[in-house]
Amino acid sequence: MYPPESEISLPLNQHPPTQLPYVAYSSWGAIPSWDDMKDIFKNKMDCFHNYSVAYTDDCRMPESKTRQLRRAYYAAMTYTDAQVGKVLGQLSSEGFGDDTIVVLWGDHGWQLGEHGEWAKFTNFEDGVRVPFLLHVPGVTDAGMKTDALVELIDIYPTLTDLAGLPQPELCPSFSHNISECVEGVSVAPLLKDPTKQWKQAAFSQYPRPNSGIYYLPDHKYVRSNHSEQVMGYTMRTDKWRYTEWLHFNADTAMGNWSDVWGKELYDHTNATVDFNDENMNRAYDRGFEGVLAQLHDQLMEGWRAALPPAYAQTDDV
Repeated sequence: MYPPESEISLPLNQHPPTQLPYVAYSSWGAIPSWDDMKDIFKNKMDCFHNYSVAYTDDCRMPESKTRQLRRAYYAAMTYTDAQVGKVLGQLSSEGFGDDTIVVLWGDHGWQLGEHGEWAKFTNFEDGVRVPFLLHVPGVTDAGMKTDALVELIDIYPTLTDLAGLPQPELCPSFSHNISECVEGVSVAPLLKDPTKQWKQAAFSQYPRPNSGIYYLPDHKYVRSNHSEQVMGYTMRTDKWRYTEWLHFNADTAMGNWSDVWGKELYDHTNATVDFNDENMNRAYDRGFEGVLAQLHDQLMEGWRAALPPAYAQTDDV
């Protein structure tokens, strides 16, 4: 189905973004230990632990292997798509197609050599953006799409809403002792009006040193501490992706806003479809101070302040 590996395209952006904080870069998780990777990287393990070499061309996946892996991933997605078709076909043949709501989503993105990264362990758009497809019989039959910002935490309240069940309560500011609450809202109103004013931002986060470079030039991890020591909080608005990597207290599950290990700011004003947008980190460039300050405040206000107008309420991350 797919052309030979030699004809598979390489990523348009195989290098890290300019001025990328070292804490943001990933060591690809378990990929270097895969059997077919051991020979490639057996003498290059510093690539995944030491900042001084991690960004170099010598630590990139070889082009031939990149093409092979991208081709295999495309094939896996095609196979998955075929299996989804079989499930939906059987649903219809059994007479349930007209009264069953179907949601298709992914729990994370996947990098295939973009920015020299592989797998899911970053806060880049390619690592956190996922498919979110919703079929509601009699509502979405003709097909529709929206550019509104939605999140996976919206799935549960959406399904309860569409099924006519009681809506779950939004989580309060401190919800550690609350057994049942949600941080998302039903997207059902978007099915009536896909252009409706909606969330101001979508949020994700990923920890370090998990799957990150351990030896950094500007900060040090505590070797005896095996929990999350830094948390990368990222926020996607309609025009920007903004990330702050904060020193993190795993016991309180809180980041320290006064101890920032790195920042990222990417312009998505003219978004592409091939994840070729986040090549220049503007967080340290002159002329972006105002944008940086506004997005910092918005990130600190958290997900409650970014909810649709009927739900919005200020809170910290």
